[in-house]
Amino acid sequence: MKKILIPAVLILVIIVSVAVLNFSGFFLPDEKVYVAVEGAGYIAVIDSKKQTRYSTIDLSVQLNNNTVTFAPHNVQVSPDGKSVWATANMDKNRDIEARHLPNEVIVIDPITDSVIKHIPTSPGIFLAHVVFTTDNKYAYVTAQMEGVIYKINTSTYTIEKKINTGKDSEPHGIRMSPDGSSAYIAFFKSKGFGILDLKTDTITVTSLPGTAVQAGVTPDGEYAVASIFDTKQLAIYNTKTKKMGYVQLPSESKGPIQMYPTPDSRFMYLADQGYYFGTPVGTQVYKIDVIAQKIVKEIKVGQGPHGVVVSKDGAFVYVTNILSGKVSVIDIATDQEISTIWVGKEPNGISAWSKKLGGTP
Repeated sequence: MKKILIPAVLILVIIVSVAVLNFSGFFLPDEKVYVAVEGAGYIAVIDSKKQTRYSTIDLSVQLNNNTVTFAPHNVQVSPDGKSVWATANMDKNRDIEARHLPNEVIVIDPITDSVIKHIPTSPGIFLAHVVFTTDNKYAYVTAQMEGVIYKINTSTYTIEKKINTGKDSEPHGIRMSPDGSSAYIAFFKSKGFGILDLKTDTITVTSLPGTAVQAGVTPDGEYAVASIFDTKQLAIYNTKTKKMGYVQLPSESKGPIQMYPTPDSRFMYLADQGYYFGTPVGTQVYKIDVIAQKIVKEIKVGQGPHGVVVSKDGAFVYVTNILSGKVSVIDIATDQEISTIWVGKEPNGISAWSKKLGGTP
C-alpha cells in the first residue's frame, strides 16, 4: 500500500505545482512596466492596463547580519521578454562597508517577478545602462567610472569581455541598433557619440558640443540620437548619410536626459530633467519630429522627468519623475499627462514588458 501511495503523492504534488505555475501565469498582467527606483533600492512593477503599481522586487542583500540595498539605476526588458535586467550599484550606499561590495547586474524573471541571478562586476564603477543584442544572446552594460562596456553571455551569465572605451570617456547611455550590428553610446565626460561595431568590438566616436547622457535609435534604424545636457540639445545622427544634426531646445529648458521613439519611428519623446549640476528642476517632456528635426509639442509632467518608454502599441508614454517619486502616463493621442503612478523615491530607468514578447510560461 505504501509503495503505491508514495508515487501517487508525488504525482499529486507535481500536478499541483504545475497548476500553480500556470495559474500565476494566467493572472499576469498582459503588459507591465518595470521601474528602477534608485532611491528606494527596488524595482517597481506597474500594471499597464490598470495604471497602478502591481508589485515591487526587493534587491537587498545581507552583509554581516545587516540588510543593505543596491541602488538600481537602469532596467531593461530583453527582446524575447523572458528576462529583465537591472544595473545595481553600491556606490552611494549609506553603509560605508557596503560600498566596497561589487556592483551587480541583476536578472529578474518577469513571470514571478523575482531575482534569478546576481552578476557581480567591481566596486565603485557605476553601472549605468544595459541593452541586448537582437538575438538575445548578449547583454552590453556600460560601466561609467571604469570606462568599460561589459559583454555578458545571457545564457551562462558570464562576463565574456570588457571593451575599453578610453580614459575619462565615461560611457553612460547605450541603445542597440534594430539590425543588431551596432550599439550607440553616449559618452558623459568626453562629450561624444559612439558607435560600437559588435562584430569587431571597436568604437568610433563623433565629438558633441556638450555632455552626452543617453542614446536612442528609431525602430527603422535610420536615426540615432543623443541627449546633450548642458547645451540643451538633441543630436540626431542619420545612419545612412552619416550626418549629424541638432535640435535646440527652448531657452527655458533645464537639461535633457532620456528619450524614446514611437513605433513608427517618426517622433522622439525627450525628458527635460535639469536638477543635475545645480541646474533648476525641469517639468517638461518634448515631442520631437525626428525627420523635420523640430519640437512639435511640450508636455508638462512631474518634477525632474528622467526615464522614458513608449508602450508596445504606441498608445502611451511612461516617464519617471525622480523628484516626484511618480511615473507620469502620457496619452499619445492627445499628448497630455492623463495619470500619475507613485512608485517610490527617485525612480530612474524604465522599460516595458508584454506577454506578446513571448515571456509567458
